[in-house]
Amino acid sequence: MALNRDRALDEMKAAIGPEFGFVTAVGFRVYRGSIVAVCQDGTILPAASASPPSPMVAIAGVCRDFRDNTGSAIVSDMVGDEPVQVMRRTFALPFDAAPTWANVGAPVYAVDDETVTLTENAGTEAAPVNRLQVGTLVGFDLSGTPYVKIG
Repeated sequence: MALNRDRALDEMKAAIGPEFGFVTAVGFRVYRGSIVAVCQDGTILPAASASPPSPMVAIAGVCRDFRDNTGSAIVSDMVGDEPVQVMRRTFALPFDAAPTWANVGAPVYAVDDETVTLTENAGTEAAPVNRLQVGTLVGFDLSGTPYVKIG
């Protein structure tokens, strides 16, 4: 299920990576903690969004803040085309099917702006959908939570 509000993600503090500022594509909103893709025009939008303004080329990372560029929000400091910081780090991301230790080192793909999977393709053979790679499964904490390195 795609996000409909901000979320906080557990992250490995020792694995701090770079942050980049991106403008949210017109007609889209991104939530804090959402997985976002960057388009050819340099704007970002929620991963696996339909009808991007230009083709999605890669996963940019995870949003640090909420930004609404739909033109319908009323909270002024979170609206418009001001850049939002996108983080490339190691995060605990929810999987569609639980990975195992045998999957460590495997590529991880975006199902939507919240969920990841180990499967690159979705849909039918007649209409396959190639998902964007988010990162790599790097391990599990003591409680069994999987961590994905983005970057």
